Amino acid sequence: MRWFVFLIFAVLLNAYDVTITNVNSDVATLDKYVKKGVSGVVLCPYNGKNIICARAVCYGKKAKLLVYKELKNDAFALPVVLPKKGDKILLAKDYDRILIIAPNQLEYLKMKEKYKNATVISSDNFAAFLEGIPSRENFINFAKKLNIGRIIFVLDKIYEVDANSFYAVKKYGSINAKYKEIFFTTYPKFDIKGKNIIAYYKSLIKE
Repeated sequence: MRWFVFLIFAVLLNAYDVTITNVNSDVATLDKYVKKGVSGVVLCPYNGKNIICARAVCYGKKAKLLVYKELKNDAFALPVVLPKKGDKILLAKDYDRILIIAPNQLEYLKMKEKYKNATVISSDNFAAFLEGIPSRENFINFAKKLNIGRIIFVLDKIYEVDANSFYAVKKYGSINAKYKEIFFTTYPKFDIKGKNIIAYYKSLIKE
């Protein structure tokens, strides 16, 4: 893994950690079961401090290890540290920061109330970031810029999606959503003529 950054963080609402018990290439074995799709960062000791040395996407008692690219700075010489047995993976550290994708203002406000203990990033901010119908990469890149951990999609049901792995980590309810726009926003609208937005969003979400 090439890129690292010193970690400064507070105790977060949904964050928890697991321990790596073995590493084989880019796959780590974990000491606890973790729901498929939950992502996190690997913390490696270096000079008496913990640094982020990789990103991880978990599935059961395994995790796929990925290069950590956020906050990369080519001006700094970075330590060569690789994930190893005994290192911790901090999971769901930004799950208390969410983006809501809803078909209208009513459903948007319902979700804001339902997730009132989380910090809701305005969908207007996301609309300003876009040039058209959002791709999975658009969602992921925007989430990284604003440290968003979950994206809440109001579709045929509610999908809680990990903003890094794009796996649905929770699904519940039954909704009769109808999208006339790409999502609720007060920004100028995008043309979705002839596009089934619910089917489109579901095609982006991994399960």
